[in-house]
Amino acid sequence: MDSTNPDGVHFVGVDLAWKPGNRTGIAVVDESGRLHSSGVVHSDDEIAHWLALHASRTLVVAVDAPLIVPNESGQRAGENLVARSFGRYGASPYPSNRANSMFDPPRAETLAQRFGWSVDPDDRGSVGRPVCIEVYPHPAMVSLFGLSSVLPYKAGRGRTPQARRETFGVLLDHLEAIPELQVSSVSRWLELRVSVEQATRQMHLDVIEDELDAILCAHLAWLWHHRRDALRVYGSLAEGYIVAPPPPEPFEESQPGGTSDDAPTHALVATFGRTVVGRPTGYGGEEREWNWKHAVRAAFVGCSLPRDCRVAIELSFMLSANQTGPNEPDLDNLVKPTIDALDGVLGRRAGTGSRIEADDVRVDRIMAFKQPATGEPGAHIVVRELPPR
Repeated sequence: MDSTNPDGVHFVGVDLAWKPGNRTGIAVVDESGRLHSSGVVHSDDEIAHWLALHASRTLVVAVDAPLIVPNESGQRAGENLVARSFGRYGASPYPSNRANSMFDPPRAETLAQRFGWSVDPDDRGSVGRPVCIEVYPHPAMVSLFGLSSVLPYKAGRGRTPQARRETFGVLLDHLEAIPELQVSSVSRWLELRVSVEQATRQMHLDVIEDELDAILCAHLAWLWHHRRDALRVYGSLAEGYIVAPPPPEPFEESQPGGTSDDAPTHALVATFGRTVVGRPTGYGGEEREWNWKHAVRAAFVGCSLPRDCRVAIELSFMLSANQTGPNEPDLDNLVKPTIDALDGVLGRRAGTGSRIEADDVRVDRIMAFKQPATGEPGAHIVVRELPPR
């Protein structure tokens, strides 16, 4: 039995790589929520060995990886719901489906079966039958840390080691501010602090981020057992789900026209969030441009904002593997044709001839990002009604 954890009860966080050969961050907190151990592993056998050493009496495992993936294509219900709530913060999950060989079956599901973990989010877990839930650190950080957007600590185009190191420092500060974790009292945490401060290359930071994500996941596992009201299930066991906190209250979102006993007091707004799979293409792409616009229109079939309302649009483009170097499209060139393909949502601008354009004069706010795709290329798009001017 762990001498620092008299009850021997553990809550585990796993930032699970989709492929066993890649790094997986893993962490465990005790019954009080205090960080006990963290590290990095690779294979499923290494995960089993680590759990046997550090978390033999587990109640809840929170894994950052697709867990329940029943859909053959598109995105899961839980991913769509998280995107609708957190897309404006840059915290939309990437779509997972069985067409991707890495999710047929998902590695997390295979691990749950191996260890005898329940995957039902209605289960609170027990020592004899732990529950494994899927979580997503980015929206959790937004809500728990009160962020206006996700922290850009992961590798990305234009992010220098110095800029990432500074952002890692912010993330470390936020994790230290979680009182239950008590990370500053753990020797491994001090090692992580030093590693961040001394990092000079991207790879030095890459080896740390999975472990930090796992620590947050372990805290979410602890919350799931002790403060379940602090978290929400987006989706369902049948359709696939993600567990995350509710979005920050000022931006709490309601279904268009819906009502709820615990609905926010501000006016209901119409919001549509969709993930489009395809090669993002700007003007001049001819057939590729047409295909991209068709994919965007198809994703938003049946979505329509109130007439004459003002509009905000968030666009997160995931570029295909051949959109690099001289072939990388300018962000502004991606934005215009994508918005024009939202003519079903915004209405069509009159007098534009044969080239269909959306009524984008209604758009008062645009937030756009681009980055290389880690899976299928495409874009996550959120279109939201704004209050009158």
